[in-house]
Amino acid sequence: MGNIREPDRLRQFAACVLAVSLTPLATGCDTMRESTITGRLWDSGGVNRCMPASKPNLKLYRTSDSKDVLVTYDELREKNDSIRRRAFFFRSNVRRLEDRKRPRFVSPEKVMELKLVPVAEAGNTNAPAGEVIFGAISGDSQQFTLIWFGTDLGPYALPVYVDRGSEVRRALLTPLATTGDVIVVVVVVAVVAGAIFAYSYASGRSSWNP
Repeated sequence: MGNIREPDRLRQFAACVLAVSLTPLATGCDTMRESTITGRLWDSGGVNRCMPASKPNLKLYRTSDSKDVLVTYDELREKNDSIRRRAFFFRSNVRRLEDRKRPRFVSPEKVMELKLVPVAEAGNTNAPAGEVIFGAISGDSQQFTLIWFGTDLGPYALPVYVDRGSEVRRALLTPLATTGDVIVVVVVVAVVAGAIFAYSYASGRSSWNP
């Protein structure tokens, strides 16, 4: 009786090992990707997105010669929920805004340094005579439109982009993460192969011990 039970126990153990080892394969591609080191590194939580704050305090200023507009707003860094004031000149960043790319930022202190003037609100009947630039800000302050010499420009959404530092870190860590995934795969394959061998061995012993 002992010779019959021992192969059965070995076979049951091998079957359990196989079931546990192959369980991740039944969870789907997305879950498999999320369970890998590389997948976790490159998922949305692995980057630091920068976006307008929920109340960005959007302000528009024009140069004294009305040749450019400085856009200023509060930016939220998603990774640590920190807020910082951002500023960029409109004309040199129009294409970047249209392509939803990170603009070339300047110091918000430019407002004081260049003695910039607040852009008149569109529809303001009290605007100074000869004003050629007007601004319209959306209700949630996430977009703005400029009326420049009677031409509507926009609306333009405030930028949302991935912080370059987090992209560099991910690129540097990817080889290490990939190596770790390979090691895990090798270990799993070895365990599965061992379980299959043990199961086959136990089945063979059972057939020879009626």
